[in-house]
Amino acid sequence: MLNLTVFKITQGRYDLYITIMKALELLRFAKIDHWVSDNLQGYQRPLNEGRVSKAMNYLLYEEGNFPTSVLINVRGKVYYSPSNMIGDFGELGVLEVPDSALPLWVIDGQHRLAAIERATSKNPRFENFGVPVSIFNFHDRFDEMRQFYIVNNRQKSVSTDLAQRHLHQTIVERGEWGVAPFESEKKILAAEALDIVDLLRTTPDSPWFDNVQLPDSKRGIIKQTSLADAIGYVLKELTPTERHDVSQKPETLATVLIDYWNALKDIFPDAFANPQEYTIQKTTGCYVFHIVFPNILSICKELGDSSEDKMKEILTVMLNNFAEAEGIPMDCSFWHCRFGNPLAMGTNQKTIRLLTYKLLSALNLGPEGSEAI
Repeated sequence: MLNLTVFKITQGRYDLYITIMKALELLRFAKIDHWVSDNLQGYQRPLNEGRVSKAMNYLLYEEGNFPTSVLINVRGKVYYSPSNMIGDFGELGVLEVPDSALPLWVIDGQHRLAAIERATSKNPRFENFGVPVSIFNFHDRFDEMRQFYIVNNRQKSVSTDLAQRHLHQTIVERGEWGVAPFESEKKILAAEALDIVDLLRTTPDSPWFDNVQLPDSKRGIIKQTSLADAIGYVLKELTPTERHDVSQKPETLATVLIDYWNALKDIFPDAFANPQEYTIQKTTGCYVFHIVFPNILSICKELGDSSEDKMKEILTVMLNNFAEAEGIPMDCSFWHCRFGNPLAMGTNQKTIRLLTYKLLSALNLGPEGSEAI
């Protein structure tokens, strides 16, 4: 059992216990809830080795103090005994943390703790380094994650892909109305798209299978954030009822998107066989074809056929019309990273919008200016 002398204050609905712990004691019980692909409910980003090394060197060779408190949470039941009031806003007391309530989950401060641990291995005096600690007692892991999200996303930098995961969990827990006053529509749509992203990247017959870069990895041809943001444009075109249905059954939309991208794969086989060499599955192609998708699907629905073959047929007409209108070939070479068309190589929003506009214009033109479909 941990017995800590604490200063207890109440902020909003929550009690906060402020104390000092020896580094060795804190490191013994501290644990990090990292987000990794097999722990999707985790919320902590991976350690940044550069930050840890700088902080360790600061401890060993510079001022050597960490005045800001490490923020932790105890998920289990704790026992607090007051001993003395201080003013009208807080009191001194003893906080008992039984073994059953451990570990101490680190919400903010993992890099400082890692630096202290490494400094201790070089100089044992850091075992007694006094660490200011602020302790919450959230029983719900979600509340713990929310504190991390608020501290890191609103007060200092955190990777956007992990912040996107945090926002997604918040939407699942509280609904869109719970985040709408604080987040942009674009961020909300991208976060809602993560369920679809996860289906696209884990379905074996999807062109995106194992090709999406996650928060805990640098492997993949496109970042999770970019793919989710692009799919957000698809969600934006849905009615509120349709969006609700997709949130309840994301596989309905994911399945159609997989067929859509497989149709594109049939049209541009070399580009999909060597995705690193082409931009069709990178930022440009990903955004352009997801923005175009609702129009393709709308035509399919009018024809009563949303199959992969029908989408391929409509896409082929659109791409042929584009090639004729622009006087350029629309084949795999168009998307090549180094030798492709400038419209396919640019990643800025202006270029993406221009290519999208040209493709959508081509969608409505037949070989002689008539309706294509």
